[in-house]
Amino acid sequence: MIFFEQIISGLVVGSIYSLLGLGFTMIFACTKRINFCHGELMALGGFVGLVFIEIFPSCLFLSFVVGPLTIGLIAVIIERLFLRRLQEDKPLKIVIATIGLSVVLSVVMQIIWGAHPKTYPNFISEKPFSFIGVKIIPQNLFIFLISISLMIILQYFFLYTKTGRALRALSQDRYAARLMGIKVGQNISLVYFISGILAGIAGMLITPIYFVSSSIGSFLGLKAFIAAVIGGLGSVPGTIAGGFFLGIVESLSSGFISSKYKSGISLLFLVLVLLFSPKGLLSIFHKVNLLKWRKSKNEKY
Repeated sequence: MIFFEQIISGLVVGSIYSLLGLGFTMIFACTKRINFCHGELMALGGFVGLVFIEIFPSCLFLSFVVGPLTIGLIAVIIERLFLRRLQEDKPLKIVIATIGLSVVLSVVMQIIWGAHPKTYPNFISEKPFSFIGVKIIPQNLFIFLISISLMIILQYFFLYTKTGRALRALSQDRYAARLMGIKVGQNISLVYFISGILAGIAGMLITPIYFVSSSIGSFLGLKAFIAAVIGGLGSVPGTIAGGFFLGIVESLSSGFISSKYKSGISLLFLVLVLLFSPKGLLSIFHKVNLLKWRKSKNEKY
């Protein structure tokens, strides 16, 4: 049963990695650039959410709405003031700029909230219950269900809404999308807004597990970026799968090897994926399905 408990723990943490990694993958898909201050936005979301929880202690839902919306607006401001001017430059410039912004955000958070980690009040009970002999913590189940619900809503948004289809067209060919009347600048700002909201929610959900501090953004941001690369940077389903995969690998490594090695093991998987499947793990299954389809087509005709 310990194995299954580690799997459940990995799914909970992996859902946060997926949620945060979706911000990386959405921005990369639409701009072909990587926002390395995304992890700091997650940490800022944890702090801002804590402020709203203290202001509205009896209304947790309001804090989960206002806090992430605030981070979404901050992400748009960062994109409009700093990153848009560098969008047409070489990718290295925007990488350096976002790394610099991450340091600035970390220092600002340390000045405002201090260097010591902050803790959240429990969302719901932490008293575990048993399900088929496996112990499950209600708060972890709450975090997992919220994350999964957001991923489903996001996938529905991209597949079945007009704005979502416009963003998919933008991710495939920016210049063709502009010729079709899609407002590129406005939609890129929307992508940053959505990614900021996801980062804010991830920051509020991860805090009961990791606490929140000015330095946690770079740590968890790196894990989310690794998850996005493992699954396939630019692919929403791939990023979700990569987040769960990384969370389970780390949980099993902590449970059966040592927690000291889990970060090294996750980086090892990143290197292996970059060596043997640079487009992500899902590309392997895509190729297999494509080969099967071609075979059946040839047989038929």
